Amino acid sequence: MRWTKTITIAAATLALAGSASAQGIYNSPTGNTLPGTVTPIGGIVADLVGLNGVRLVSQLSASSLYVGYSNNGTPVSYQGNPTTIGIQTGFTAAQLGLLGGGLLQAAFRITLFDGDSRAGDFDFNNDVFQVNGNNIQNFSAVSTTTTNSVGGAQGNVAFGFGDNILNTGFFYTNSAGILSNIFTSLGTTMQLKYTLNDLSNPTDNYYDFTQGVDGGLINIGTPPVVIPPSTTTPEPSSVALVAAGLLALAGAARRRTRRA
Repeated sequence: MRWTKTITIAAATLALAGSASAQGIYNSPTGNTLPGTVTPIGGIVADLVGLNGVRLVSQLSASSLYVGYSNNGTPVSYQGNPTTIGIQTGFTAAQLGLLGGGLLQAAFRITLFDGDSRAGDFDFNNDVFQVNGNNIQNFSAVSTTTTNSVGGAQGNVAFGFGDNILNTGFFYTNSAGILSNIFTSLGTTMQLKYTLNDLSNPTDNYYDFTQGVDGGLINIGTPPVVIPPSTTTPEPSSVALVAAGLLALAGAARRRTRRA
């Protein structure tokens, strides 16, 4: 078994007791669980897995994201198609240097109210999620969970982001080409720019990415926290101590044999 370290860049921990949906919302398609510093729903969470298994997890706050039609929303600077949902800044060269020179996987958790991208909705198969200009997945292809405003389960899991309901789901890619592009652009700009590209009529839908629990921003003043891996593989120092102990016991046994 190999070591998998998690680098978490986040501030403010918000616990959600008794939410049946929270566990699923914390289970990233990278095969890992999001750290507790990530809010149950809301904002955009990036789970980046480096070539060496190290993870960088960040969260952009819900209140900073886009709300409105793609041609007339807030913030005003985010108008147009593709529509900019939000921009995650705060990465450093030192943090990116921990990823082993590239990315192996990437997952992005999004919470959206009134997405209209489920089967039968007018934007079905029309909206594509992009990161730094790279297509990740169609909004209609993502498995989503319906919750209340704080992440409580509503008992509805389906593909796409539904009409007039609050959904949260993970976008995922393990495409070497896309991941290479994201890693290179991230190293140049030190940011992740999240956009929605509407392939049909970019002015026909109202998007609200601001709902859910606010918080979980990158805290520039706090260094990354290393979270122990989920496996029980002993640390090298522990292995060395056990080996030294066994050698000492063997030596004592030999001395007792000679005295006998």
